[in-house]
Amino acid sequence: MHENRQSVADAIVQSSLIEIIDVLKQQIQTTKEKIRNHINSDPDLKKNKALLESIPGIGEILSASLLAYIGNMSKFSNSKEVVAYVGLNPKLHESGLFKGRSRLSKRGHTELRKALYMPALSAISCNPIIKAQWQRLVSRHKGGKVGICAAMRKLLQLAYGVLKSGIPFDENIALVS
Repeated sequence: MHENRQSVADAIVQSSLIEIIDVLKQQIQTTKEKIRNHINSDPDLKKNKALLESIPGIGEILSASLLAYIGNMSKFSNSKEVVAYVGLNPKLHESGLFKGRSRLSKRGHTELRKALYMPALSAISCNPIIKAQWQRLVSRHKGGKVGICAAMRKLLQLAYGVLKSGIPFDENIALVS
């Protein structure tokens, strides 16, 4: 945000903005390093991080977010509970004969939904399971936001599967189940 203001700021203020930006970038790097060191120092977290990152589309940031907000998935008995916990489950709007559209419930961790968005976009092109799901939805004219939310949900379900089973991602196994 401050980088955008640099060009319109007075010369007196520009040096201050540059210093603030440098300090913030340094603090971000320090925080990322602390998170990385914390995960690598705990054997369970390190193992779970490796399992999560075996899924195409899940990188360092999303794996750290999932481990921070959800943990090892032991508190969930199935993937539907995880999806509901994050707020990616559909919420129906019905009353009597009225059948409204279903929407995301959004009852859950907003930060996790935000963290899943960009990896889901990436997974649409690099994860064969999510890519196939995306193509099915597009063929039924359900692309766009509906497709992206479905990709987010599927990515979360795959994360649940690898953490619960303790087996790294294998697209052949995932396609069977």
